[in-house]
Order: sequence, then structure tokens, then C-alpha cells
Amino acid sequence: MKGFTSLLAGLVLAGALGAGAADSKDDSAKLIKLLQTSTVSLLKEGNARFAAGKAQYSNSDAARRMELAANGQEPLATILACSDSRNPVELMFDRGVGDLFVVRVVGNVAGVSEMATIEYGVTQLGTPVLLVMGHTKCGAVTAVVKGAELRGHLVALAKLIEPAAKKAKADATSAEDAVPVAIQLNVWQQIESILTSSSLVRAHAAAGKVDVMGAVYDIASGKVVWLGRHPDMERLLALPDAPDEHPAAPGLADAHAPAGNQLPVGSTPAASSAHGGAPAATQQGETGSGKSSGPLASAKPIAPGHGAPASAAPVGPTVKPAGKNPFGAPPPAEPHDEHPPAKPASAH
Repeated sequence: MKGFTSLLAGLVLAGALGAGAADSKDDSAKLIKLLQTSTVSLLKEGNARFAAGKAQYSNSDAARRMELAANGQEPLATILACSDSRNPVELMFDRGVGDLFVVRVVGNVAGVSEMATIEYGVTQLGTPVLLVMGHTKCGAVTAVVKGAELRGHLVALAKLIEPAAKKAKADATSAEDAVPVAIQLNVWQQIESILTSSSLVRAHAAAGKVDVMGAVYDIASGKVVWLGRHPDMERLLALPDAPDEHPAAPGLADAHAPAGNQLPVGSTPAASSAHGGAPAATQQGETGSGKSSGPLASAKPIAPGHGAPASAAPVGPTVKPAGKNPFGAPPPAEPHDEHPPAKPASAH
């Protein structure tokens, strides 16, 4: 049975055949917006079921797997999330096989590999929503905020979290108070990194092809707190394009997306045929953008009782190695350790 979004696509296409170019363009924009709001509604409804212990675990049977193997994937959303085992992305949204294109990495950071994977989800699979999601009690963010000693490649990863950690600590009375603030600020930091570094994602967002949003998952309650769009989204989308440092590889075949599901800027995304279920009505403003004088000025902690930082502290180049490592004790150094522990930064 065709899904709700496929039916919408068919209706819009039928109407566009008898309309002018301008009307067709307007219809396409309306369809994309409806896909975006419908996707968010489905994710919110699924999370409500999960948190209430009433998950349905749909789209997980053999028939679903066979369908995807034969026809390719058409996921609802691209999601950048943390690798923490307490952060089960598909489960928390009560979605099944092929529903979500998930990128998981410690600290939900947007490094090179994550950026490329996100670009694939947005531009090749045509997901109408890109969600960057942190979670409470994140070990990576906690380690950076508390200045834990990090080894190996974690040192480089921590640098991607440092700006958020420093801003959170600027007004916090203690490192403990700064952690929940930093977790939210890190979501904004990674969204800013994605839109600043990826002209592909930025172009799709500016054209309205993908809605980029933030969220924080509470590992205790099971609930996802939706943050909406980046408070400085308008500025980020207006950034000029840099010279293309990564030209398209000739002859690159898309072995994962179904035929016709690639989404260059200016085209209509392929509608999913397997998501199923009509979404509940989405109130206006659920995916609306917030306004702020700065990209991180309006951030508030998820946990009650923590004040949002009022100013940004200078971003330093190193991780201060002090305190207990939330990741656990570091392993003994190898004879030729290419990544020794980060050395203490000089006091400013």
C-alpha cells in the first residue's frame, strides 16, 4: 500500500500537469514543506510512543527487508547522533528498517566522514529533514567541559566540541552546571559546522529542500526535546560558496538510492512509498526558526536550574587534560604512540 507521502506526491504531480510553470514550482515547494512537517510529526509521534512504552516496532519484518533490497532506500530523515549505547536512534523514534539514515559518532560531531555521509543523505537520498541530536549525560561533551585527559584520536574529536564547551563554561558556576548547557550548544555548533563547511547541504537548505533542525534526547525519560532551527540560520544560509574543493567523481554510481531519488538543488524530492500512516497535524511554528543576535545566544540547558551562557569565551586550540576521564582510564601507551595525551594548555 502506498504511503501518505507518495499519495501527496501523486496529487501534486497531477495538479502540476495542468498548471503553468509558476504554479508547478509553487506546488513543488508546498509538497516539500508538507513532507518536512509530516516527517517531524511522524518522529514526534514515534518518540511519544517509545517514551510511553507503547512502541509498535513497525517496518521490521521480512517483507520490509525484501522490499528495500529490491527497490532501494527512501529514508524519512538524515540524523547525526552520538554513538552512546543509551542513544538508540531508530528505537527512540519507533521507526523500522529503512526509515532513517543515521550517522552516529562520539559527541555527535560533524567531522569529515560525518559531513560526507550527511551530504549523501541530503543530496543523494533526498531526505527532507536533517536532524542533529545530542543527548543528556554525553560522555564526550562532559570530558571536554571538565578537561579530562584524552588520548589517541579523541584529542582531535574533542576540538570539534571545544567551542561549545568554552561558551558553556563562560558563565557557569561549575563544570557540572556547564555540561547540560554545553550539550545543547554542541548541537548548534555542529549544525553551524555543517552549514559552514558543506556548500551542498547549505544550498539544499537555502532552497528549502531540507529542513535542518536540532534536538536533545533525554536518556532517562526517553523523550526527545526539539530545539528547532539554528537561531542564526539566516546568516548561515547566506554564506558565500567557496571554490569547490571536492568536484564530483566521474562515473560514481549510486548503489543505495532507488532510481530517480537523487535530489539536485531545484528538483522535487522522491516521495517515500513505505513510511506509512498519515501524520498528525503539525502546529505552525513547530519547525519554525528562532531569532537571536548570535548563533548560541539563546541556548538554554535541557536540565532545569542551569542558566544559558551570556557571552562566548575565546576558543583555544588545545584540550586541557585534568580530572577524571568519563570515557574510562586510558590504555597504556604503545611503544610508538602517535597520539600522546593532550598536554596542559598554558593558563590565560
